[in-house]
Formats: sequence, C-alpha cells, structure tokens
Amino acid sequence: MTTMISARGFFIRAVAVGNAGFDPLGLATDEMVVPLRHAEVKHGRLAMLAAVAFPLQETLHGPLSQLVGGRNLLPGGFSPTALNGGLEQAEVAPAIAFGFSVMMMAELQDIRARGADGLGFNEWATDSVAGDMGFDPLGLAKGKPATERFELQEAEMLNGRLAMLAVIGFVGSEAGFGVPVIH
Repeated sequence: MTTMISARGFFIRAVAVGNAGFDPLGLATDEMVVPLRHAEVKHGRLAMLAAVAFPLQETLHGPLSQLVGGRNLLPGGFSPTALNGGLEQAEVAPAIAFGFSVMMMAELQDIRARGADGLGFNEWATDSVAGDMGFDPLGLAKGKPATERFELQEAEMLNGRLAMLAVIGFVGSEAGFGVPVIH
C-alpha cells in the first residue's frame, strides 16, 4: 500500500486503489495508470447509478406515468438504450441533456482544478486521489485514518466494476432475450 502526505493528511495514491496486478494487455503503463484509474472511478460511479436506476425505472415508470396521467415512455417495458430503442423520443431528450450538463460541469470543474495546478487537459498528478472531487456531503471519509479511506476507495472501485458488468448484463440480456430485466 502506497501512502503520501498532503496538506489534508494522509491519502492513498490513485495507482494503489483497485490494483490487483491484473493487466493482461499491458495498458497500465506508468504514464497511463493514474488517468485510467480516474476514468474507471467516473465510469464506475455512473454504472452504480445506472445499475440501480435500470430495474427501478422499469418497475416504477409505468405506474407513475399512469398516476400522473402521462404516457408510458418505455417501449415494451424496456429501459431506453441504444439497443432497445426509446432514446429517440422527444420526452427523453431533457433528461439526457440534464445528465450531460451535470457531468460536463463536474468534468470542467476537475479540468480547471488540474489546470490551476499546472497540469494539462488530460493530465493528473501522480499523487492524486482517483475520483476525489472534494464532495463528501455525508462525511463518509472525513476524519478517517488513511487505512479506512483506502478501504472505502477499494470498495467503491470494486462496486463500480461490478456495476459496470451488471449494466452490460442488463442491456445484453434485454437485447438478446427480448425480456425486460425485471421479468
């Protein structure tokens, strides 16, 4: 385990979190491992949201749209995806635009913070903490020793990886079997 000292105390470097030594394609070179780790955390967080939202949407959308007198936007009860269709509906565009805007603002904030540290557009400091955006409203990591923060980061990385596989499984099973995930 690699620890570093920062102005905020001890933290775990991005290269240490989630590193099980499995890299059969040799992608995690010294220059690439930190950017890849940051990207993996971002994708994992989105996948964790999607893994919950995918079946929840299929379960609740029909009854809620009926309750408020709206039309059901889920084609055949499937969550809208590129493979299932449904993304072309005009009613879906505001939700996609909102999600894109939130993600874009978070990314721009991250780019500006790295720029203030003298880093380029796609550069991260080697001692950076993957996914640390200074946002912890529940105080889950606040005041915890480095070992406990490392365990939280490891858990987030592993759950993100599992969620990415789950979302791929959801989309693939719906496209392949023609049955919504909730059935």
